[in-house]
Amino acid sequence: MDTATSAAAAIGGYVDHYLDKLLELIPAAASGDVEAIHDARAALRRVLSVHRGYGKSLFKAKGSRLKEARAVVRHLGAVRDPQVALGRLSQPPLPQDVASLPALRRALEDRADEGLARLHPKKLRRRAEGAAGALRLRDADFPNRAVEELLRQQWELCERLRLEAQAYSAGAARWTHLHAERKALKRLRYMAESLQAWASDGSGRVAAGAEQRQEALGALNDCWQLELWLVGALRLKGVSQVDVVRLLGAEDGILSACDGDYRAVAAEPIRRPKLPTA
Repeated sequence: MDTATSAAAAIGGYVDHYLDKLLELIPAAASGDVEAIHDARAALRRVLSVHRGYGKSLFKAKGSRLKEARAVVRHLGAVRDPQVALGRLSQPPLPQDVASLPALRRALEDRADEGLARLHPKKLRRRAEGAAGALRLRDADFPNRAVEELLRQQWELCERLRLEAQAYSAGAARWTHLHAERKALKRLRYMAESLQAWASDGSGRVAAGAEQRQEALGALNDCWQLELWLVGALRLKGVSQVDVVRLLGAEDGILSACDGDYRAVAAEPIRRPKLPTA
């Protein structure tokens, strides 16, 4: 049911919801709660995506406050990213009888602990509060037509990146391109998601389509990042090349399956946004 009277009102409500959620989660996140770290980071990423997508004309945040917000995301990520890699490394389909696994797990646990030690609860809270205060809506009268145009432009970018990705077969250039596509899809998803209190039919289909492709790329990215980390882990004490090669072989199979999932999802475009402009 559409409850907002305009696009700007819907966006403002969406942003307020996730900023309030961020502030609610920060104490638990600063104490190391895994779910709170994930949820707080996701909440702020949503707000930043909407902010970047709809621009400074709709929001009042200044450059220094945006840097603070990005610092919060970065510090939470320094804890969350090794936690994700540790979870993938610690369960099938990766082999669990590899002699080097304890050393690899300890290295990831140490990285997560180092990130947690740098969170500094009071400083993290201050930064989150500053970001939340600055990222609120500025212009509640922003025209519906302007919002629709910005969403359409982001959809066109995602469609262009989807088509361009088909020209890459493998290699670093492909991963760079897919990373850019993932970021663009994330922004499109949250821009559309923020409009669902105003135009649920038109924005909901766009958000769902973007989420499906973004999630496929996210799984692919997790595989790629773990492979890169495993190669770098060869320098660690207690880690053998034979073990790393075995783990990489298993991870290659997972990566190929994730790549197939992405290609299947990317075969069709996300439905073009159709929103009211009056």
